Amino acid sequence: MRHEFFDHHREGNSPLHHFDPRLKLFMMLFFIAAVVMTPLDKNILFFLYLGIVLILAFMSQVSLFHFLGKLLKLYPMIFLISMFVPFFPDGEDISHRIGFLSIYENGVQKFLLINIKAVLALFMSILITTTTDMMLLLKGMEKFRVPKLAIAIISFMYRFIFLLIDEVERMMLAFQSRYFRLPVLERLAVFANMIAVLFIRTFERGERIYLAMESRGFRGEVHTLTELNWKKTDSTALLIFLILLIGPVIFAFLNS
Repeated sequence: MRHEFFDHHREGNSPLHHFDPRLKLFMMLFFIAAVVMTPLDKNILFFLYLGIVLILAFMSQVSLFHFLGKLLKLYPMIFLISMFVPFFPDGEDISHRIGFLSIYENGVQKFLLINIKAVLALFMSILITTTTDMMLLLKGMEKFRVPKLAIAIISFMYRFIFLLIDEVERMMLAFQSRYFRLPVLERLAVFANMIAVLFIRTFERGERIYLAMESRGFRGEVHTLTELNWKKTDSTALLIFLILLIGPVIFAFLNS
């Protein structure tokens, strides 16, 4: 199992690593809410948001290329979802012809707004999850009264995704050793069978794990050995963060 796929930088010694997980969850929620509610005509605020995440990335003492690498793995999904927005009109929209396609100005603005907000929100989420142990993050969610069932599901997903990755790697190795020169259409049929087999194996493994945990007294709660401790430095950091985030936003809207 290659746990460094997720945990490579979670044992750091930076100020951001030492923040309470509840503080980091506060920061992420406030930041994403501010980004989502900012309209396009306040575009100067997006530079402020970018500056905040860059400052936090610098505080984490983790290479910026590490964050960008993770961002590039997630961003294509956002792009594929939003790439068709410029081709649909919004009311009396101004269009520009490029060949047989019509691109609308409001659609382009919506496309930019969706992608800018998504990138900023993803950057902050990656920053928080990269510098926080998953079990401590779940502990912070528990303190926020997130339903225990949701926390248990996330915990099991995190614990067993590595087993699922190993299962896929074994199946791919078996496929490559047996079907080296298989035609493309037959390869697709084999892949479809592999997906079905993987689903069945995952379901059966989940049943076995559930029965094993139920026999050991599991009642839906996830227990950890670490207790969270909110410090004065966490309160100070939260106050500074809110001033940096909310102050310019209020100023921009009051002067609009």
